[in-house]
Amino acid sequence: MLNIWVAIPDSSLSDEQTKRDKSIKIGQFARACSIFCVKKIFVYHDPVSEFEKEDPLLLRTVLRYLDTPQYLRKILYPKMTQLEYAGILHPIKAPHHKPAQDIKTVKPGDIRTGVIVKVKGSLYVEAGLGSLVPFDGSGHEGKKVNVRFTSGYPHLRAAEAADSDITDYWGYEVKEVPSLSKLLSSVENTEFIITSRKGSYFRNIEAKLTQRLKDAQNLLVVFGAPKHGVQEILAREGGSIKPEFAINMFPNQATETVRLEEAVLGTLAILNNSLQKN
Repeated sequence: MLNIWVAIPDSSLSDEQTKRDKSIKIGQFARACSIFCVKKIFVYHDPVSEFEKEDPLLLRTVLRYLDTPQYLRKILYPKMTQLEYAGILHPIKAPHHKPAQDIKTVKPGDIRTGVIVKVKGSLYVEAGLGSLVPFDGSGHEGKKVNVRFTSGYPHLRAAEAADSDITDYWGYEVKEVPSLSKLLSSVENTEFIITSRKGSYFRNIEAKLTQRLKDAQNLLVVFGAPKHGVQEILAREGGSIKPEFAINMFPNQATETVRLEEAVLGTLAILNNSLQKN
């Protein structure tokens, strides 16, 4: 199955004036990526735009917080200024955001997201069941981990789940990268497209892209900054990468600009429709 990744700049919040508005925008990113099963969000450095130095940390922190199941948030996220407006953001409600559950109803093979806890030298996992569960494996205290239960109540035990154990969409990973050109040159088995008003219309390259994706493991969709496009950012970096697929996803747009959060949602929706059709 094709993995969908997106890349957004650390200047993504530069057109918002308040932390509240910035937080709402991040929530829109998180919702769009979760709706369309994005597995990785790369936050790359934008060397062109001007933005507040706190913005990148705010962006990464709120994205990760929203992807975290509610029953783990107080453990993983102590009170911090970046989460001042997290309470007003819409929840993701993805498959890994499971509700609290009676520990007696857990069955062998069930999957949950948890946090490793150490008690008297032994490892346990907090997984929103009302009690800690013995953990068979290794890891440091406080590590977020997906677990598979290997036995049922009253002898419940858990081990780290393998990727093959998880069949549902299980959230996104947020990764910080120093530059866009380095990201594009480092990914393997990956087709990437950049979104640009100056690009080709999607319908004109859809067939070629679809054919190429048959041999790819990942599709990386790259978005520019609120005031600077992807080509401008790549040019400033001095890289030699010239993306084959530069796509205008919004032909004949009636507005002067398409906001970044709108571009992410609209582009992923169009790609999702195309991938399902093909």
